[in-house]
Amino acid sequence: MDMTKVISNLAAKAAAANPQNEGDYIGDDGLLYCGSCRTPKQMRIKETLAAAIDGGVMNCLCKCEQEKDRAEKEQERTAREKLILELTSPQRKNECFSDDFYKSMNFGADTGKAPKAIETAHYYVDNFERLKADNMGLMFLGNVGTGKTFAACCIANALLDKGYRVWVITASDLTRKAGNFNTSEETFFKIRDVDLLIVDDFGAQSNTEHNLSLLFDVVDKRYKAKKPLVITSNLTADELKSPNNTQLKRIYSRVIEMCSCPISPVVLTGEELRSGIARAKHEAVIL
Repeated sequence: MDMTKVISNLAAKAAAANPQNEGDYIGDDGLLYCGSCRTPKQMRIKETLAAAIDGGVMNCLCKCEQEKDRAEKEQERTAREKLILELTSPQRKNECFSDDFYKSMNFGADTGKAPKAIETAHYYVDNFERLKADNMGLMFLGNVGTGKTFAACCIANALLDKGYRVWVITASDLTRKAGNFNTSEETFFKIRDVDLLIVDDFGAQSNTEHNLSLLFDVVDKRYKAKKPLVITSNLTADELKSPNNTQLKRIYSRVIEMCSCPISPVVLTGEELRSGIARAKHEAVIL
């Protein structure tokens, strides 16, 4: 990468965004100052990079321009939140699900093949206000085809009908959106803002160093927002408790702490889904 060219381009953009205005003046240090707040509108860059810019001076935002920028961003955020609150139920569903297939996964479509999962989903919906206040999430663990995603989407659809905002997304799509410059801001806003975040296929994402860093940011943002998280995963309880990767250990440890609903985790088996027979007792492995 040609750093000289990069710095030169940044300097040009900074100059265009923060031009000299009437009343601005040159200070004793030779830099341009704002005539209103009397703080610098220019800065000197390191000598090693000075060759990229004539005179080694680069424009920057003065104090009043920084405050103006913050105010504009806050105004945009407030307007976006207002728009979200005004969304109708169909609009909330479109915002929640990226695939229409998930919209049909509701309690009315239950065929009785995974009774423990549905029992748990009903419990979570019925007690959501209390669980949400205590930041208690939930885990559905089990192999492919055991009804994890169906149960999670039943929760999502029921809460949407109650007026809550929910987002259902796969772990791989979530890290992709979080790492995309064009979608990252909106993605992290939704991560912090929705009443319930449901991450499907957690642990199935590519575990590159970059993806793990993004996944930790995602989990950390949700954790700091103090809002509940529901995950579905093919991982076992032991794999979640004892991953063979330090970064994964940080992520999984935080997820376990967040998914602390008293009936979590719910461990589903292929036998339960295939037979469709409700068991008298279904014991979950408590992490």
